[in-house]
Amino acid sequence: MIRNLLAVYFLAQIFVSTSTFAQSCPGTLDLIFINGTILTMDADSSIVSSARVQGNKFVAVGNDIDISGNCAQVIDLEGRTVIPGLIDSHTHFIRTAQAPGPFILGQEASSTIAEYQQALRTASEKAAPGEWVVAVGGLTPLQFQEQRLPNTEELTAAVPGNPVWIQRGYLADGIVNELGRRILVQRGVPVSDDGISPAAEGGLRYILRTRTEERMLDRFRDYMNYAVSTGLTTVIDQGCCDFLGAELDIDDRPNFSVLDLLWRSDELKLRMRLQYDHRDILEQDDLRSVSARVLNSQIGIGDGFYRVVGVGERVIADEATDEEVFEAYLNVARAGWPLSQHTIWEDEIERYLSIMERVAAEIPIRELRWSLEHIFEITPNQIERLKAIGVSVRVQDHDILRNGSTGWNPGPPLKTLLESGIRMGAGTDSGVVGPLNPWLALYFMVTGKHMGGELIIPGEQISRLDALRLYTAENAWFLGEEDSLGSIETGKLADLVVLDRPFLEIAEDELRDVAPLLTLIDGKVAYATGAFSNLQSP
Repeated sequence: MIRNLLAVYFLAQIFVSTSTFAQSCPGTLDLIFINGTILTMDADSSIVSSARVQGNKFVAVGNDIDISGNCAQVIDLEGRTVIPGLIDSHTHFIRTAQAPGPFILGQEASSTIAEYQQALRTASEKAAPGEWVVAVGGLTPLQFQEQRLPNTEELTAAVPGNPVWIQRGYLADGIVNELGRRILVQRGVPVSDDGISPAAEGGLRYILRTRTEERMLDRFRDYMNYAVSTGLTTVIDQGCCDFLGAELDIDDRPNFSVLDLLWRSDELKLRMRLQYDHRDILEQDDLRSVSARVLNSQIGIGDGFYRVVGVGERVIADEATDEEVFEAYLNVARAGWPLSQHTIWEDEIERYLSIMERVAAEIPIRELRWSLEHIFEITPNQIERLKAIGVSVRVQDHDILRNGSTGWNPGPPLKTLLESGIRMGAGTDSGVVGPLNPWLALYFMVTGKHMGGELIIPGEQISRLDALRLYTAENAWFLGEEDSLGSIETGKLADLVVLDRPFLEIAEDELRDVAPLLTLIDGKVAYATGAFSNLQSP
């Protein structure tokens, strides 16, 4: 306690003293971090004590850097761990940010139903009269001590004055509170006596149509604030696609308009990287749509906070023939675009791998940054064939939830993949399929356990430094931005995170509880708490 108070006092004195310097500085103040354990994630996995940020870049990184000059704020890290900004290479951020109702802060961290009730109660305080409070996936009975989701009575006790819908996993039924039950029944949507509304009966479709642009903007802002509080600085959105199973009309589907508004008003707090997904195309029956996209767009369009980086994860409709997939892949390859393809089961992996092999026989794809996603049931033979044509993989932590929608064998085989030498990145598939919190993903990769603590991928765990590298330097490669993001090195963009505990020393199970104290993005403070609460952007 005394140590924390002293740290706050020390920082306060720095801010007071440097405020006078600002008047004589021609530009912004540099930020100089000293006395830290900085895991740079450079090619040598260097660990240094200091880093200097000037503008939006690191200008010095090492153990004996220059801290002189009046135009600087010197920040004593007091031994704390610093890592590069975390990058999630597979999210559905835009879709989740446009779900109905206020964002439920605390959903992913709740370990008891009582804690979750409080999270719902707090969220409902932001809800307008009659507005739904909604969780569309991203949680599991395994995370709660009770080993079940809250029932109708518990949802009603938490939020009596607004309707509530809690979806029981991806593409699953919804649990509603009493007010929610009455509203749905009045509209002809069936709800059982125990408050369960079947997924295919239109409840979610009706609720999604209650969204307003004002709410979506507010929710998007709250979701961004949550993301940067976890240490995320960049996310790849794998297509701004529909809420599957909701059967929305074209005008009701999530789209890029809310993101565009926030970007144009300079409100984006983290770096958004987009992939064009088949499901975000209005004329989904047109199998040539992906070809039109890549031939009439330009890769890399955007700026440091909003940029297009590829196509996928659904490149073409699942019902397309192999020849139609082959034609679409050829057009993407000819245009020189990165491509990612959804694959979970062994036979699904085999189908798309075989088609990629056909493409590679005509057009080299090794330099195009193509990848398969998920790959829970990938075999050693398939890994070697991917390496032969230069296709990478991106893994996610779906199985940390292991809910009723999980029908594949537990995976992916993380250690096998890492030891094979295949290029690999990591992500979450959040927030409908899984939680966004990157520390849950790191926990899963290191321990091999789901949210209930059961070991489900024995022998396939990887080290914490390997997991961190996947979430930083390796993921930067999938953006095509490995020269500017993913590690703390001189000349790179100043994205960093200060952790609340020593990453290299804590027990493996404690990884899920890591809470950043400071997130710096592009040299600016995106999130700060504790001893760093008073730190302002230079």
